[in-house]
Amino acid sequence: MNDQTNRLFHGLEKHFRPATAPVGVRLVNEGETPQPAKIKYPLEHVGNKLALCQGMTLARTFGWTMGFRSEDHACPLPRVFMGHIDPGKLLAGTLAGYYQDDPDCMEKMEASYPRWSAGTYREIWLAPLDRCQYIPDLIVVYGNPAQVLTLIQAANFRLGPGIHSTSSGRYGCSTWVAGALQAGQCTYMVPGPGERVFAGTQDHEMSFAVPYSRIDHLVEGLEHIRAKGAFRYPVPIMGLLSEPKIPARYHEIEPE
Repeated sequence: MNDQTNRLFHGLEKHFRPATAPVGVRLVNEGETPQPAKIKYPLEHVGNKLALCQGMTLARTFGWTMGFRSEDHACPLPRVFMGHIDPGKLLAGTLAGYYQDDPDCMEKMEASYPRWSAGTYREIWLAPLDRCQYIPDLIVVYGNPAQVLTLIQAANFRLGPGIHSTSSGRYGCSTWVAGALQAGQCTYMVPGPGERVFAGTQDHEMSFAVPYSRIDHLVEGLEHIRAKGAFRYPVPIMGLLSEPKIPARYHEIEPE
């Protein structure tokens, strides 16, 4: 880790308390620096294709550094978002028929997902932040709503009106593959069906993406808000300071 990612890692450990590892995501150009040691490509090292969201879960729970080339993707959607295959068939809207009954809405829905143009990136790397052997383009961390709230507050530090997140309830990987970087802003995400069905993302989990350029700002926000005492995680239960209402019968054992 360099100084910035190290600062974020320790800031998250102190203020966010992640149950799984923050993941550094790198979008890799043609001819980029050598791949990380011990990187695992699904076809080469696992023996079969995997969905990209499975790679995210393997990185944050197994501690593996995962790499996905076009041929490693079991799910075609990240191939569209990475610019590896033509988006035309997706943009036609047929898959959106699971969620819409109007052809115009189907096309608008599919066109709304962020993606890169063809040939922009060769592959994508995912690694636990404390094992990153590269500078990540963004960091993705998972937590419950109370944890993610701390990051929303921190990202809004010195902004004011809040941060924005758009979700249609599906294709969540498009946000951390393309959307957060294209916007250059932190964003929070509700994991979609694919993450839950294939990648084991839990019902209580949300995720939060931090572009590399926003690391210092986010950490400053975490430290400021924690110092002011407005909110912290774990959330202090103030009822612990109140006298409990013990049933009267229990007091019968006390001396007269």
